[in-house]
Amino acid sequence: MRKIILIFLIIMVFYPVYVSAQTKDKDIPEINLSTAELEGKAKAGLAIGYPTGLTFGYRLANYLEVNAFLGTHGNDFTLGSSLLFTLADIRISNQILPLSAGPAVFASFDNDFSLMAGGAVRWEYTFEDAPLNLYLEAVPGVILIGDIRFAMASSLGIRYVF
Repeated sequence: MRKIILIFLIIMVFYPVYVSAQTKDKDIPEINLSTAELEGKAKAGLAIGYPTGLTFGYRLANYLEVNAFLGTHGNDFTLGSSLLFTLADIRISNQILPLSAGPAVFASFDNDFSLMAGGAVRWEYTFEDAPLNLYLEAVPGVILIGDIRFAMASSLGIRYVF
């Protein structure tokens, strides 16, 4: 056992020296931790409604956003996701309020598992002076797994814009 520990310690001491000597003349790739590319694209915050929980959105393109949700209806655990396409930029007093729609899926875990598929419609506003985003969302849909029936999810959310 002592020999194994001694060999391990020798390797731990001399391996960085070996790697350093091997990469001295080569270009070492840099890791860039800048968030400049993400600026204004990511949003995270709270959604209050049915269900209530945490929400995260990421703008993939000018008119495309993917969203994730983690929350509860009060008696279950809910995961959700939506892919929203901006349909129109509604202007009210020189303020832009995008109207978006797209498919959404919610999975609820309680004593039973249920899966809802629907269409999300969202109207939102991002403040010019503060990095905050407000939205109102409705998701009519059908529960496909569990008791098959019509269902509705809706929420009012506030998110911090990164």
